[in-house]
Amino acid sequence: MKLAALFRFVLFATLLGLASNVWMGERADQLQTSQTALLTARLNAINELRLLQSEFDALQTLVAAFVVSKNSQHLVNYYELLDAHAGARKYAQPVDNVYWSKLIAGNTEAVPLVPAKGETLESRLLSPQNVAPNLSVDVKASVDNILNLSKRLREREQIVFALTQGLYDPDAGKYVSEAPVRDDLAIQMLFSEEYLGMSNAIRAEIQGRIRAVELGFQTVIAAQANNIKTTANFDLYLGLLVTLMALVGLAVLQRFVVAPLRELNKVSKQIAQGNYSVTLPNPRFVTEMTNLVKGFALMIGSFKRELEQGEAARSAEMIAFEAKMGRERAEAQVEARGMLLANMSHEIRTPMNAILGMTALTLKSDLPEQERNYLLKVQDAAKSLLGLLNDILDYSKAEAGMVEFEHIPFTLDEVLANSFLAVQSQAASRKLMLLNEVAPGYSNQLGQRLVGDPSRLRQVLSNLLSNAVKFTESGSVRVFSKLQTRSDTGLDLRIEVHDTGSGLSKSQVERIFEKFAQGDSSISRVYGGTGLGLSIARELVIRMGGQISVESTPGVGSCFWFSVPVVYDSDILIEPLPLGYQNGVLLHQPGPVADCVMSVLNATGMQATLVSTLGQCIRQLDENSCDWILLQSDLLDPSEPLPAELLEHLSNPALRVVAIDRDLLSADSALLQMLPADITKQLIHLAHPVLMQDICAAPRPDLPILPRSDAPREYPESLQGKSALILEDHPVNQELVCSYLKAAGMHVTLCEHGQEAVELLDPDDAPHFDVIITDLEMPVMDGYEFTAWLRDQTRWMDTPLVGLTGHAFSEIRNRCLDLGMDDFIAKPVEARVLYATLADLLHTEIPSPLPSPPALPNLFMEHCTDLPIKLRGHLDQLDEGAFVREIHSMVSLLALLGEKALHLVFRDFEQGLNNQTIDAKEVLDQIRTVWPALVKKYSELAEKATPS
Repeated sequence: MKLAALFRFVLFATLLGLASNVWMGERADQLQTSQTALLTARLNAINELRLLQSEFDALQTLVAAFVVSKNSQHLVNYYELLDAHAGARKYAQPVDNVYWSKLIAGNTEAVPLVPAKGETLESRLLSPQNVAPNLSVDVKASVDNILNLSKRLREREQIVFALTQGLYDPDAGKYVSEAPVRDDLAIQMLFSEEYLGMSNAIRAEIQGRIRAVELGFQTVIAAQANNIKTTANFDLYLGLLVTLMALVGLAVLQRFVVAPLRELNKVSKQIAQGNYSVTLPNPRFVTEMTNLVKGFALMIGSFKRELEQGEAARSAEMIAFEAKMGRERAEAQVEARGMLLANMSHEIRTPMNAILGMTALTLKSDLPEQERNYLLKVQDAAKSLLGLLNDILDYSKAEAGMVEFEHIPFTLDEVLANSFLAVQSQAASRKLMLLNEVAPGYSNQLGQRLVGDPSRLRQVLSNLLSNAVKFTESGSVRVFSKLQTRSDTGLDLRIEVHDTGSGLSKSQVERIFEKFAQGDSSISRVYGGTGLGLSIARELVIRMGGQISVESTPGVGSCFWFSVPVVYDSDILIEPLPLGYQNGVLLHQPGPVADCVMSVLNATGMQATLVSTLGQCIRQLDENSCDWILLQSDLLDPSEPLPAELLEHLSNPALRVVAIDRDLLSADSALLQMLPADITKQLIHLAHPVLMQDICAAPRPDLPILPRSDAPREYPESLQGKSALILEDHPVNQELVCSYLKAAGMHVTLCEHGQEAVELLDPDDAPHFDVIITDLEMPVMDGYEFTAWLRDQTRWMDTPLVGLTGHAFSEIRNRCLDLGMDDFIAKPVEARVLYATLADLLHTEIPSPLPSPPALPNLFMEHCTDLPIKLRGHLDQLDEGAFVREIHSMVSLLALLGEKALHLVFRDFEQGLNNQTIDAKEVLDQIRTVWPALVKKYSELAEKATPS
């Protein structure tokens, strides 16, 4: 007998069994699926009818609840449910038949009935007819009866609603516009026999429908159960037959195959014990088994060699596994070290901020000179240590892969301005000139609509600038910006930082971006630092998909550059340049500095001409119509008066005169001594580095100028008796502004936010106001939204509107004026500025004498002592907007109190929170550190100011 024939027999039996099982399984699945579908259809039909019953009950309950509680939400739910019955709404998600009872009891969240096309009440009542077998043909009559009863119930309920609103006359039996409210009659109607009878009739009809559905499905489900039983019996008999065939095949296999294999198994055990002198079995009848024994004999000869090879392979795998585990342990150690550094840096920052805050407060007190010097050194050391900790924190975040990148709109000039600002004072103290240059073809428009991560770009550029200023003894530090188009919306932003320092050697260049690397070992002793700044910058640039490198010549200087991809709005290219078609002349000594200024002027669209002498400047002004003249402050000789022809041109009010100073500390240059007073007042000061936004945001002659308090006026009226509406949310600012206006004899109405003012001004009988003063940052509705609403109202279209805010930026002012405000006052509010603004808008005299501000220490103690508690409450409620508004309000108040150091700190807090570069909890921790000392200070001042 051949083994193949035996296997074919066993295979046939096996396949027959598998085929029968598959067929019977599919048949059983079909029957089971059919039965499940019937059960599901039965359940759905019954649940739909029960849901309808619960909706009818809910309508009655909502009517009764509204009559008793007058809760308008019950009325809203009632009419939304009627819309659903009409097919105009449907549930946003499925609900069960107890949903409405739970909702009315307040035990579940509401599922909205959203406006959408849905099934009507009639179609829902008829839907069981489409799925349930053997239903009665009288279902249409039942549905019509339910619809008729429902209609009559709704009519009664409308009368009930009208009675509770005084819109139905029960005596006349009709709806009226005004009648006595009859809640008693409404309740009587809800519990009348007729109303309850119709409700019970609907309930009985629906219960009858439910019973009919159950009976209709019962017969079909029973038939399906019989089919399943028959199929199971057939499967049993067929399984017995297949099992018998398999047993016969197994018996044959046992005798002619399994027994020889058992003998071979014994031989294999002996071989496994190292005994290769074994006797192999001698099988009969089965040719394949004979061949197997021969092959087994051949395999024994090579078995030892294979074992040796396997041992070698296992050794190699073990070595690879140990190497992998070592690598994973090393990576885990790196990550743990990074997390440890991050946590340590964060924990150390809190006491360091406390040291800085308390030192700043102590320095404001009267101290002997020696102690003041000690504290100044402590402050400098603490700032240096905090800078080192920040570097360690940034490095640990980068190494641990915790750096997150934003994708938000920004302008390139903002990045440049903030980066320059960080090193401006350090550069001025070292007599270094900071320069800004843009590549030819670069336009101000392109840089105004970029999308990327401005905070990370600023961090990289600040690191490069800080290094350049630190290692440059004399000369200048120049930033060169270049934007190259990659696609319709993509750019490559390349920024280069050139310095005139000592330069780097080739070996220093190769390792300058490594961690803790510096030029040589003496640098850290001379200049300080950790050597992490450039490593952090490199990590950030790479993660942004860019490149960073350095080119340096020893003794000449270095150029650090980086390039990152950014996105821009291509529509900006069709807009005109801000200073296009304007002409200008730059009087400046030729050289790299003049080239930088010219590149910025050309980028704004200005047609500028560079001249180096007064004669060339006068000739240019005589021959051309110029809109701008830009003068190098330190170019002219103060001992020689300016030519009369130049002064005549400078007196032209249409000509904007700009003085370009070396730095922020050089604004009082000799040029001011050479110009007449009237020209000096209109002189615009710009300091290097000159940015495009500085030129474009320079004051225009057509901008309204705030009148001086001492300017003569011809207006006969006064502010006495005028009415003002004030929108301000902070109590200190409320009291300050109101006290000034009331001191001038004005009638003041106060609102805490824009929505409250809208509710006051919107009615036809709203009071008259001569002027409206609104804060910009308020809860619920801010000043911008309120202004937009006000200017859309015909009655208030011409009412003078003045904006208040702590943001004293030209962009904010322009936005206020564009929205429709008539003027703008920056906080803290001064009486002189407030009165001058109102006098100009209302054509009145300025009150005299000016009133004194309220007792500021008392105001502080009354409204600000619990600031940390308020901020903690906002954090607990996850209200970040309220948290930022509290900080914003304190910015102007601290300026009013003369707390300059804390004013700057809170202003940085506000900017950091808006830019998401600082955590609110960290801000709160720092405020908690310094606030008790401030409260103690103003408590003592308030006690001194209070008469005994």
